[in-house]
Amino acid sequence: MSATGIRRKGREAALQLLYQIEFSGDPEPRALDEFWRSRSGHEHPERPFAEALVRSVRERRADIDRLIDSAADNWQLDRIARMDLSVLRIGVAEMTGPDPLPPEIVMDEAVEIARKYCDTGAPAFINGVLDRVARDLRREDAPTR
Repeated sequence: MSATGIRRKGREAALQLLYQIEFSGDPEPRALDEFWRSRSGHEHPERPFAEALVRSVRERRADIDRLIDSAADNWQLDRIARMDLSVLRIGVAEMTGPDPLPPEIVMDEAVEIARKYCDTGAPAFINGVLDRVARDLRREDAPTR
């Protein structure tokens, strides 16, 4: 499997993990172990990437949610579908992490994952929110005059 394929599978696994953790209330380590045991096969090359994304979202959730809340005009976080919110959190984590990905890549990946796991209107919504987050981040990084 290519590095791109591993990263896509890792994002999908991270999405499923975040969703499971949110609804089960299980502490993260227990949920991680159960998740990987429940998947078929013994090798999971996507596991390190998926778990790093989950940790990043969980550790920086307040900052990530602040950026999403600011960018999601007329939407409160508690009104966004849980799966959509998890896709957004992963996207923002990838844009703002220690090795940030270009927003275009993050948005393309998030939209593809949303097409697979979310309702039909979600890809456009997710793309719009992540685009706004990217613009807000560029403004924050722009030098002031």
